[in-house]
Amino acid sequence: MKNDKRADLKIIGNNSASGGRYDSAKVIGNGLITGDLDCITFKGVGDSRLQGNLKAGTAKITGSLHVEGKADADDMRVTGDLKLDGDFHARHCHLRGGFTTKASVKADDLSLMGLINVRKNCEAETFNGEGQIRIDGLLNADRIEIKTYGPSRISEVGGDRINIGKGSATSFGKMIKVLLIPSNWGNAMLSANSIEGDDIRLSSTKAKVVRGKDVVIGSGCEIDLIEYTDSLQVDRGSIVKEKKKIG
Repeated sequence: MKNDKRADLKIIGNNSASGGRYDSAKVIGNGLITGDLDCITFKGVGDSRLQGNLKAGTAKITGSLHVEGKADADDMRVTGDLKLDGDFHARHCHLRGGFTTKASVKADDLSLMGLINVRKNCEAETFNGEGQIRIDGLLNADRIEIKTYGPSRISEVGGDRINIGKGSATSFGKMIKVLLIPSNWGNAMLSANSIEGDDIRLSSTKAKVVRGKDVVIGSGCEIDLIEYTDSLQVDRGSIVKEKKKIG
């Protein structure tokens, strides 16, 4: 994003300011920005609220940020909570804490750890999710890595390489302390209507339909139907009601 000699914006304490075009925008404390914000860099420390859309080159949040519109960033890094009322677009997003959006997500690289709630679709080149995950629409990515630490649900999953399973008990203990994840690791199963991909590896997963080229079903799965073209392996600790080799 080209620097066009914009002014800087700085909010300290329990104060507010108007949106606009800025070089650097900083909020330290309980800050409110009214209107759309277009900036080269955004930094929020504390509780920030934006009554409009956010466009940023880089954004770093320590605490919480609520965007009442849509957000567009090249690089978004959050330690805390990010809440969006509109669509979210990013090249890279690295979050540890809580992520909630009422709309859709599109990114090149998504790395999310904590409580994740996407009301519509989520599209990325790579998706790494750890925690308690809910995506009401389609999760579509070239590579998908998911570790669940609580009851999770994704309506539909599609990708080239898909790896879904329950996270380790050791890591879960750390997540409880750092991210305040609910203490229900024992019930950390992911449910889905359909999972489709080339290379699929699942454990602790419940799905109506799984379709893939090479499919490996680990322990703790409940699958109604598996359709595969090349190979299928099923652990004895899983239930598969129907298997079909296609082609």
